Amino acid sequence: MRAEEMFFDREGLEMATREEVAHYRAWRLRDCEKIMDLCCGIGGDLLALGQQAEVLAVDADRRRLTMAQHNSQVYDLQKVRFIAAEVQSLRMNVDAVFVDPARRSGQRKRRGEGYSPPLSWVADLRTKVSRLAVKVGPAIPEEDLPPDCEVEFISSGGQCREGALYFGQLATTSRRATLLPERHTLETTAGPDVVVAPPGAYVFDPNPAVVRSHLLDELARKIGAWKLDPQIAYLSSDAATDSPFVRSYRLIRWQPFQLKRLRQTLRDEGLYPREIKKRGFPMEPPELRRRLSLPPDGRPITLLLTRLRQKPVVLICEMQGN
Repeated sequence: MRAEEMFFDREGLEMATREEVAHYRAWRLRDCEKIMDLCCGIGGDLLALGQQAEVLAVDADRRRLTMAQHNSQVYDLQKVRFIAAEVQSLRMNVDAVFVDPARRSGQRKRRGEGYSPPLSWVADLRTKVSRLAVKVGPAIPEEDLPPDCEVEFISSGGQCREGALYFGQLATTSRRATLLPERHTLETTAGPDVVVAPPGAYVFDPNPAVVRSHLLDELARKIGAWKLDPQIAYLSSDAATDSPFVRSYRLIRWQPFQLKRLRQTLRDEGLYPREIKKRGFPMEPPELRRRLSLPPDGRPITLLLTRLRQKPVVLICEMQGN
């Protein structure tokens, strides 16, 4: 289990899936009475699924299966059965199947064929069950995502934590971004092209799940914004927004990026970059902070480093309330 996947619930049990993510996924399978949880591990998703449905929990690792049994007893789950088996050998006589394939460590890109079982086998399950959900990593390459399913990326704590593929009756759109714990959701919709224009009075930094889901145009239309660059995920508008899908900044000024000029601007106006973010910009924020060498006693602002028409620029902003 990777350290970044761990959390501890109220009983101190170590889980492989964030609790609010597991409960959300169980909610998406809320109409299923009998679910097969393949590669159940120590039960991170099982504990949420087992509170609402009969679950067959399957894993080839008997040690992990024993831990899942213990965790289900702590939560007093009455409708869970455990099977030690290779998941590819099973018959699927259930309402729905949920699969959390193992991701092999050491891969630079977590390719779908490097999962265990591989995504090619998992996707083939759609011919055998009417409802199929598959957990995938947020960094899975775009070309590994099947074209005939719903692809959802989930944000929790402001980070894109994981993705999921939904097949058959569970699929309700083609792309979706969901923010937890509020369950705000954004999905694919048709609409006019979003224009590209210079910054307005406000700049918006979309939630990572929106960016990963390739729903930037849908978000821009929803909040009445435009793009700053065709390839960069910053949006702008002359009107403020309270959308939960963005972090909002009021633009103080923007200028072509030149280190000496930026340092002089910040000094002249008594500004201090409490936050430095970048998209499509060659310099890393810690390096810029070091090279600016400014005392931390000025008015706190945010620097957004990006590019407009292939030229590096800096947006000097104040973060808004949302």
